[in-house]
Amino acid sequence: MKTLLKSLSRYFSLILFLILWHVFAVYIHPRFNPMAFNILPSPLMVVQMGVELFNRGQLLSHIWDSLRRVLVGFSLAVLVGVFLGSLMGLSQAIKGRLKAIIVILRPIPPFAWIPLGLIWLGIGDAEAIMVIFLSAVFPVALHTLYGIEKMDSRLKEAALSLGVSRWGLFKRIILPGILPELFSGMRQALGFCWIVVVGAEMVGSVSGLGYLILDSRNLGLPQMAILGMVLVGLIGFSMDRLLITMKKLILPWDIK
Repeated sequence: MKTLLKSLSRYFSLILFLILWHVFAVYIHPRFNPMAFNILPSPLMVVQMGVELFNRGQLLSHIWDSLRRVLVGFSLAVLVGVFLGSLMGLSQAIKGRLKAIIVILRPIPPFAWIPLGLIWLGIGDAEAIMVIFLSAVFPVALHTLYGIEKMDSRLKEAALSLGVSRWGLFKRIILPGILPELFSGMRQALGFCWIVVVGAEMVGSVSGLGYLILDSRNLGLPQMAILGMVLVGLIGFSMDRLLITMKKLILPWDIK
């Protein structure tokens, strides 16, 4: 009983929001606008739309297409970002050259790359993955760099004096030391990925949750748009919680 009450109290604001939304959409709004359901559907209509798309076999396909693009772009961004951040952290010369480029490119909104992505790569997965990658690689690279800069330089000097190779230094000293910062950068990057994938799919894809949201306008189904937005939020939240869980398992001492 206590566990149930604790869970309800944790999600009280969400439950209250759904109740108020339902009351307004079903009982209040229709009194002032006879076309109310075509403007603001109730939560039940959103659920019904999800069930209908699921039965047609379309819902899981759209979810998987967006998830696949995010996973590929995010994974590439983590690999490249850790590599670039490590290079900058281990070499002042490389840092001086690369950081200037990153500082210039980072403020450019990822959506600004969409036209170039369409010109270079055309409509499809490649364009969306490119934009997702560009939105995520800079936070990962900079957080990797910050993690190395925060480390005690005496640890690196001691390891090198004992004959540890550069690869051994990275694997045994640097990588464990940067993990707290790296997880922060990955969480930030993952949030950018889900923001960007929706825009990229609206412009340059014929599938995915972003396309589903845009197509709702053509079909005049606002419940489809809300369904797509809710799914993006839920999947993004779930992936963020997964990263937090991974961090707790790998870094149990860093619980902040």
